Parts: sequence; C-alpha cells; structure tokens
Amino acid sequence: MSTPDSETGRRALAIAAALAAADPGDKAEARRMGPAGGALFWRQVSRLAIPQAQEPAWRLFTRLVALMTPASRERSIHDDKRPLGAALAEAGLSEQRLARLIAARGSARDDTLERAIRMLARKVPGVDVTDLASTILWPENTSRLARSYYQQIDHSKPEEPQDD
Repeated sequence: MSTPDSETGRRALAIAAALAAADPGDKAEARRMGPAGGALFWRQVSRLAIPQAQEPAWRLFTRLVALMTPASRERSIHDDKRPLGAALAEAGLSEQRLARLIAARGSARDDTLERAIRMLARKVPGVDVTDLASTILWPENTSRLARSYYQQIDHSKPEEPQDD
C-alpha cells in the first residue's frame, strides 16, 4: 500500500497556492473542470511533473480545492491544523455520510467526496490540503480520515458530569 509522501505534500500545497493566486476566471474554470482538465490544472501538471497515471486524482484534487477557494480569496485554504476528517466533523457531516464516504469506491467515492467538500466549503474556511490529497491518492487508507473525524467529535462534545 502506498502512503503519503513529501512529494504529495509539495504538490498539494503548490496547487492550493496557485488557486489562491489565480484570477477569478481561472478559479471558476477549475471549479467546473471536467475530465479534459483546465488551463490552471495543466500548468500545475507541467510545473509539478505530475505523473500521467496520477492526473485523474490530481484533477479531482484541483477541482475540490477550487470549490473551497472563493473567487475573492487570495490566500491558500491550507490549514495544517485542520485534517480533512476533523474539518468534516466541524462542518457537521453526519456519521452516516462519513460511513458512506469511507465505504464508497471509484467514481461513487469521488462524487461522495465532492458533495462533502461542497458542504465543507460553505462552513469551514480551510483544510489541510496535504491530507485531502492523501485521501484522494490513497483511497484505501481510510483510517486517517475516520480517526481525525472522531477525534474532532470527541473533543467537541461537552464533558458529561460524573456521579460521585
């Protein structure tokens, strides 16, 4: 099984920064991007030497980060203190929807992840983009996503009084 690496993190941060610096038209094009890609995506593929086999995953990543990057935003959405699972919990994603995301495979997983990111974009200003990239590139590694989700849920619950 493959695991996240520094190259993945470097690429994820670079794409998020490129989207933040892009003009509103390029951001909009990236949000609507389909299988053919878009100018901003292909510039990143070239600049970051993304392998052809990884292009579909990085295209999805680019579109999802674009969905979270408002046209007026000039800073990256990257927040290294907010893993994807924790951000989803913070945004109110139900345990049932998380379970569907974890169980989904192939294009159904991509669609489920996109719906979750659309919800996240309306409620949470940032996410750890390296964690998002790892979630997309290594879909079989669901433990990190679930772990950060439930840690956030547990930390946000009020302490229950103890009977003495």
